Amino acid sequence: MKSYNHLFEIALSEPVRRKAVHNVTLGRKNSSAAKRFAEHEETNIRASYNWILNYKNSEHTPMKINDGTSRKVRTIVVPTLPELTVQHCVVQALLPMFYHGMYEHSYASIPGRGSHKGKKVIEKWIRNDSKNCKYIIKMDIRHFFESIPHDKLKAKLAKHIHDDKMLDLIYKIIDITEEGLPLGFYTSQWFSNWYLQDLDHYIKEDLQASHYIRYMDDMVIFGSNKRRLHQIRKDIEKYLKTEMGLSLKNNWQVFRFAYIKNGKEYGRDLDFMGFRFYRNRTVLRKSIMYRATRKAKKVGKKEKPTIYDIRQMLSYFGWLDCTDTYCVYFYYIKPYVDFQKCKRRISNYDKRRIKEVIYDN
Repeated sequence: MKSYNHLFEIALSEPVRRKAVHNVTLGRKNSSAAKRFAEHEETNIRASYNWILNYKNSEHTPMKINDGTSRKVRTIVVPTLPELTVQHCVVQALLPMFYHGMYEHSYASIPGRGSHKGKKVIEKWIRNDSKNCKYIIKMDIRHFFESIPHDKLKAKLAKHIHDDKMLDLIYKIIDITEEGLPLGFYTSQWFSNWYLQDLDHYIKEDLQASHYIRYMDDMVIFGSNKRRLHQIRKDIEKYLKTEMGLSLKNNWQVFRFAYIKNGKEYGRDLDFMGFRFYRNRTVLRKSIMYRATRKAKKVGKKEKPTIYDIRQMLSYFGWLDCTDTYCVYFYYIKPYVDFQKCKRRISNYDKRRIKEVIYDN
């Protein structure tokens, strides 16, 4: 087992703090608080040293948001920008630990990975190993973020981290909630992914699952034998309960994956990561497709769409471009949105912003 030392010193180092302050404002350019934060970058870099040394959780009021992809209402805790800076410093210091032993087919909240890369892997399995992609078990963990037990997570951290100052800082961040990890904290997605690493290795190495992919707490396992998949599900359920203090949702499913026989399609498609996988094609989840078409109509009615509108449409185009949904694009989006014009406008907008930054400096 690999152990890690001097992590607190790494978190306090000037390059790590500089990168953290810069990353905090990325993706928040429309926030007035982030703009003010970015205007005083050097001051914040110096102040971040004391933010780490004297870290205290602020008072937070949880807020509810609608998660568009999963169509769920989620409760999140929004950290202050100084808190978020400290969290970025902690993650930067812990990256070697997080990546060591990380399962290759875990795709959520990891730079360089994501649903589009996971999609390509699933399509490769379906195309190249149809024998072991005959049946599917799909499952997820009940109230995953809210259920991660502090004592087990802290015990696992203490086994790997031999730095009392860093552990003290991490424990303070974790203890913002009485149980579980708060959605909205930058550290939560990293700690939760890392917490499930042992489960990943158990499924692949001990249970010998043929093809297994995880997107945060959503898991899909392909197999050639339905009875074997049922046994794997029971073993996972037992492991989660005894070793990790977690439990599976009751909505797990084992089903025959879609296949074609005599020109007819049988079985069920796999709805996962926003995509619907079939034996011979991949399409978008209906909810995402409907939102894309509705947004296109709204944008088409505007005399001059906003930059936000254009960025949204380009994001939808990224989904459409990598799936077999050309007809949806041709009939319901192309008449309203010219993506070439959208790309040119975004390019010109970004160039102007760069010139403004250079001029201001």
